[in-house]
Amino acid sequence: MDKKEKIKYDSKYIAYVESGESAAVFVARDIAKDLDTRGKWIDIVSNDGHKNSGNKWIFKTIIIELFPRKTNPVYPKNASEEDKKYITWQAAHKDIDFQRSQGYKGPRFELKVNTVNLNEGKFKMVDKCYNKTFHRYVPLQWNNSNCEIRHSYLIQATILLNMGKSYSNIRIKK
Repeated sequence: MDKKEKIKYDSKYIAYVESGESAAVFVARDIAKDLDTRGKWIDIVSNDGHKNSGNKWIFKTIIIELFPRKTNPVYPKNASEEDKKYITWQAAHKDIDFQRSQGYKGPRFELKVNTVNLNEGKFKMVDKCYNKTFHRYVPLQWNNSNCEIRHSYLIQATILLNMGKSYSNIRIKK
């Protein structure tokens, strides 16, 4: 693929990104430390996500199913990061669909997620946003594409659903 070629994303991938499933995969893969997802595909069974005023995904519960990676994506030489995400998504869905057609059922987990406002507890309330370019808070009226509302995800519990017991100790994190 040369630099001028652009991969055209299909409607299912666009729906995956817009529905918050890609954000839920990020939470399960990168935030849920009690869950070992190395060498596995993460399929989002359900989530109760919605976007906040800062256009970030907020979750309370995410239910996932894990599948072993039987195939690996192959990336063109000059693929962009976004194109690699799309190619990975395609490979994952083909692999998951094939494994389901063979009768495989992976372990299902319920993640209890708490979204923490990193601005909470400040001495005085001021309408402001975090500017990624200047690495500091600026007045909200300066809000532009470089600003973001600061928040973080904390996993309160990881529960193995298809065994009826907790996968790990349920820890409330504050």
